Amino acid sequence: MQSFGIRELRENIGSFAAEAEAGVISVITRNGTPLTVNIPFDETLINLGAHKSLAIKLYQEEVLSLNKAAKLAGMPMDEFIRILGALGISVIGYDENQLQQELDQF
Repeated sequence: MQSFGIRELRENIGSFAAEAEAGVISVITRNGTPLTVNIPFDETLINLGAHKSLAIKLYQEEVLSLNKAAKLAGMPMDEFIRILGALGISVIGYDENQLQQELDQF
């Protein structure tokens, strides 16, 4: 998640636009106080709405835990996990080596 002050936003609008195109959530601030959140306009936003889209992106960026993201989305945990799965987003935070170590124990 990126944070831009208003002055920085004015001076670097190209960078802000590139971040948005890359799917990065941005917070616009004034004197360090958040004013607005920019959620990239993508299929998730269109299909699921702002709350769910924001929750999913913040979960992906590891800003929110699974539990907090489900609460932000206004959904029960199992329903949120199903949506993540449908989007191909893992709810298990293993990298390849950790997964292999876990599997080797069996």
